[in-house]
Amino acid sequence: MPSSKDRQRIEVPVHFYEQLAQIAETEDRTITSVLNQLLFQALMSYQPTWIPSKHLSRFNGHAQHVLVLAREEASSFDHNYIGTEHLLLGLREQDGLAALALDKLGVKLDFVRAAVEEKIGRGDQPVQEEIDYVPRARKVLSLALDEAERQGSAYVRTEHILLGIVRDGGGVGADILDTLGVLGKVRAQVFELLG
Repeated sequence: MPSSKDRQRIEVPVHFYEQLAQIAETEDRTITSVLNQLLFQALMSYQPTWIPSKHLSRFNGHAQHVLVLAREEASSFDHNYIGTEHLLLGLREQDGLAALALDKLGVKLDFVRAAVEEKIGRGDQPVQEEIDYVPRARKVLSLALDEAERQGSAYVRTEHILLGIVRDGGGVGADILDTLGVLGKVRAQVFELLG
């Protein structure tokens, strides 16, 4: 436990402080109590960020190719980022267990592309600069690393990326799978194919 001399004061933006004060008043608690609870909840669900330069070597060749295809998909939509929808598109074009699972669930590449266009649209102009992953896509790739570790795999494979999309459950990729009515079926399908 840090002593009071080790503690540092932090500045909380006014709008955050006002929200904390409102919660504290509503729940008849102190602001410190509310803040401690929120920090605890955030730390319990914290997932380390996926960093390409640090973690890419843990992805097998097929999984690395999914990332290349995801970048190409983002570029084809003139998007200046790589999101979970692009990861999903990369999985659909890739030979691997994820593509097989999606095929068995009836997920068609044309529908996924149309859904991306409908939900997000196209960018205004072609992207010239390097395209980076959005935080949610990085989280999905971190979850893919975790899925590989849980299964005792030394490398992330395509199915781990798909399971990361499903486990996160909040990105456009997961939303598309949910619209198709297969989000809740993906995990079982993957494990059925794994035997």
